[in-house]
Amino acid sequence: MSRIEIQRQAVMARLATAARVPLAESGGVTPQLIEDVCRQVGVHPHSFRALFPDDDAFLDAVTDGLVEDCAARLRGGVATFEPSGAGGSAAFTEAAVALADSWPLDRDGMLIRADRRARALRRSDGGVAVLKAEKLFLDALVDVHSELMAKLGRRFAGSPVRSVRVILDTYERAFETWLLTGADAAGFHSSPYVQRTLPTLLENMSEPLGT
Repeated sequence: MSRIEIQRQAVMARLATAARVPLAESGGVTPQLIEDVCRQVGVHPHSFRALFPDDDAFLDAVTDGLVEDCAARLRGGVATFEPSGAGGSAAFTEAAVALADSWPLDRDGMLIRADRRARALRRSDGGVAVLKAEKLFLDALVDVHSELMAKLGRRFAGSPVRSVRVILDTYERAFETWLLTGADAAGFHSSPYVQRTLPTLLENMSEPLGT
């Protein structure tokens, strides 16, 4: 990759990052949003469309960045997780709390990803990019969860992809419900899902290594 292309990619990444909060609040790419993020990054608004030909391209860049950050947070959380040795169901609860404390999801990211999916569903195109981003996220989570299982001395009993998809889907719904009740996102580790449901899923979907 040339130096110019590296610089171009860096500018695009900064624009995408700067747009996260206003996108979550506004729910769409507007001329004002473009002007604001360009001013923040130091890019002339006229250059914006040279980098992002349409709104979908920009939203996909924002979503890709969110997915990468979520996966990175999870990898960091799992890397530092060390079971206490309590064993039994307590070990799975410890692992579930470690996942929640890694902040794999946040309010802004959920809103932006939901808006992007809804935008694709309203039209006959745009879905391929959305599915690609979701697959990249899922693939990253499979590796992280497999590492977590290994720290518990276990592995997924069935398909890791299918198991992690169930975990991701239930986690997202539970986190969304938690936020809808007005609860603090930082306290999600104390939710019934993290304390009871997720540990049960981790245990039932896995088996001891060597079996």
